Amino acid sequence: MEIGKALSFVFEDEEWVSKLLLGSAILLIPIFGVFALMGYAIAIVRNVKANAPRPLPDWADLGQYFMDGLMFWVATLLYSLPLLIFICPVVFIWLLPALAGEEEDLVTILAGISGVVSLGLGCLALVYGLLLALLTPVLQIRYAESGEIGACLRFGEVFRYLFANVGSIIISQILLWVAGMVIGTVVSVFVGVLGIIPICGWIMAGVLSLLMLPAVAWLTLFSAHLYGQIARQAAPVSPAF
Repeated sequence: MEIGKALSFVFEDEEWVSKLLLGSAILLIPIFGVFALMGYAIAIVRNVKANAPRPLPDWADLGQYFMDGLMFWVATLLYSLPLLIFICPVVFIWLLPALAGEEEDLVTILAGISGVVSLGLGCLALVYGLLLALLTPVLQIRYAESGEIGACLRFGEVFRYLFANVGSIIISQILLWVAGMVIGTVVSVFVGVLGIIPICGWIMAGVLSLLMLPAVAWLTLFSAHLYGQIARQAAPVSPAF
């Protein structure tokens, strides 16, 4: 995996400043901006897989980027639904002690049962959340390759793709997490220091906070390049019968 290339490819484009700033400005549009950036990232996945020399596209197809991002979000949402199986019952389980009324012994027993069951469901939710974090790159790659949400819903193919490339996918997610932590820490430190300085420092802190928008945009593009590399190197997955 070419980590250095994923870190630098944005800045190698001749128009990277305008493209990154435009992406940051689009993020200011509620809902639309997030989906458009998702679709823009999908275009990067396609370009990297095709080994395009300049994989950073322009923003001319903004409507298509929005639709691609929306479809990808729907696919991710469908895979997130099982989390409700683990989370929703916890609310009702913690109501059990109230059913015991003034029976202290029964209240204690039901509270213990509620705690154990909640812990178990919480662990299951955590495990599935980690699985979902690994599935998200696969869904983005599958949609980028096919352009249709149906490719994300062929569960057998999706999981075979995940298991066949799990090493690269784990590495990409770790890199994304580290990059996010570094950016968040640096910006937080500067904002905190400037926040101590009255008036001018407060203004500068507010301006610096706005820099989180291009940082978030760059982080999305960084992840898209990593996923594009995975797509380029991955062996084809045979369709399910």
